[in-house]
Amino acid sequence: MKGDITLTDKHEERYRENEDHFEEEYAAEIAPNGVPYNNKEQVTTKAAGGSTTGFIALAFAVLSLFTFPILFGLLSVLLGIYAYNRGATVTGGIAAIVGGLAAIVALIFRAALIGLFFSLF
Repeated sequence: MKGDITLTDKHEERYRENEDHFEEEYAAEIAPNGVPYNNKEQVTTKAAGGSTTGFIALAFAVLSLFTFPILFGLLSVLLGIYAYNRGATVTGGIAAIVGGLAAIVALIFRAALIGLFFSLF
């Protein structure tokens, strides 16, 4: 029967009309064994945000040694602690220590100057 249409021909004809319709199912033997997954993207994102904040805190710490030591010192301590918690342990720690020392020395120096002025009068 040369001109008859069989069931498989109808099936193929139906799917030739809509070529973007795929119903293939792949077995587990064909699929990849495992996709390696690690949290590198999260770690780099966290470290990148922390390192930027760490360098800003370090800039404020150096600035606190020359001008407005209490303001810039306390600001560098806060930003340094934030950067330390975000992953920039070295720059955040150094900024917090230097800024804290600058603020404490400035407070002690001002207290000593006020005490000196009161002792003169």
